[in-house]
Amino acid sequence: MKITVFIIFSLLLSTISIYTQTWEFVGLDSMVIKHLYVSGDSIWAGTAHRVGNQDRSGLYRSVDGGNNWVQIDNAIGNGVILGFELIPPSTLFIIKGSCAYCVAGTLYKSTNNGETWEVIDNISNYPIRWFGISPFNNNNIYSLDWLAFPLGMINFLYKSIDGGENWYGIGSFPGSSHGSRLTFAFDLIDSMSLYVTVNTQFDQYLYKSTDKGNNWFFVSTPPVAPAETRTDLFLPGRIYLFAQYKATSDGGFNWYDFDSGLPNQQNYLSFYMNANYPNKLFNLRRDGLYVTKNDSINWILMQGTENLPLNIGSGGFNFDDVGQMTNLIINPDKDIIYIGTAKGLYKKNLATSIDDNMVTKPSEYLLYQNYPNPFNPSTTISYLIPERSFIKISVYNILGKEVRTLIEEQQTAGQFELEFESIDLPSGVYLYVLTATTETGLQVKEGKKMLLIK
Repeated sequence: MKITVFIIFSLLLSTISIYTQTWEFVGLDSMVIKHLYVSGDSIWAGTAHRVGNQDRSGLYRSVDGGNNWVQIDNAIGNGVILGFELIPPSTLFIIKGSCAYCVAGTLYKSTNNGETWEVIDNISNYPIRWFGISPFNNNNIYSLDWLAFPLGMINFLYKSIDGGENWYGIGSFPGSSHGSRLTFAFDLIDSMSLYVTVNTQFDQYLYKSTDKGNNWFFVSTPPVAPAETRTDLFLPGRIYLFAQYKATSDGGFNWYDFDSGLPNQQNYLSFYMNANYPNKLFNLRRDGLYVTKNDSINWILMQGTENLPLNIGSGGFNFDDVGQMTNLIINPDKDIIYIGTAKGLYKKNLATSIDDNMVTKPSEYLLYQNYPNPFNPSTTISYLIPERSFIKISVYNILGKEVRTLIEEQQTAGQFELEFESIDLPSGVYLYVLTATTETGLQVKEGKKMLLIK
């Protein structure tokens, strides 16, 4: 009996070892990896120290794919990296906290890849909790500060339009005797739109701006108070709330669960999307990395990731900022996926990491819902094609009469979008249809409705 138990136990250990070994260790073994950025052979990693000793915590860089690492923020002292952004080729922003338990810190900027740093101290009188750079304009930067008081926490929202040189407060959001905690999200499709969620510990609110934050209007009351708010790269109106896994597909008016396939709603660490892998969402949790399509969400575990050291949030750290980490990234040029763990950095070739039906470059024809919808006078139509095809997109009225041909040409594989102007058309329901003819003669058709209101 003892021999049998020993054999089973040995096989179990062997299986675990095989799964773990499929991921290559890249370095920073004593570090909690909280933020990552990869370009070519260069990797930047924002870290904290596992045992609370901050002597080695900070921002590290490798220029040889992870074989050698150099800390590049020594000059500004020790501390955990709470936020990181890179504007290629050499402009860096970090939030650095001075203690293992910090959830906010000082914002720094470097324009020479970390050789020298300047303090950005003209935002607020309080530490900075979060900041983000607009994906459409590197000069537009937004930040949230952090003020703790006996009953709760208060965040204020700030904006810079000159790359962080000057700042001003924007937005007036509800609060209570227990404070007002905010999360912020860029609309990744519409450069003018931003979202803010508000948690007063009594109520939740979703606000939207359509002029880059100068003015805000109330949208709805979300069902949960999120730790993080995100939008989708390809689906207009799709908003995700983490870590409770609530989503909306109509800009915040109706909400639903999107936790199908997950063991539970706990263990969330970070959310990731990559434009080179359309229609895919990546969800890093303490129990592994999960992947799904965004149009039919059903999370699937990437085998082997459940054995990586992903117990971030234990071991003496106050990870109140879970949900604001970026410790998962894909280098599309090399098809390598990187995961930052509680004990260093791991990588794996994407071709062997994820099943073809989980992550591929466009493998099917997809016609997305137009945005905005209803619309007047124009709307955007996006679509994906997996191979070189002759593409025709036409618009039909409710009687089936073709009223406009938007495109009629040969196109290579990829993602595309076009603008539909309806100036000469009356209000009503219209159908837009994509017809794709492959080089082998196969024809695919897909259509969707849209509503014009004048």
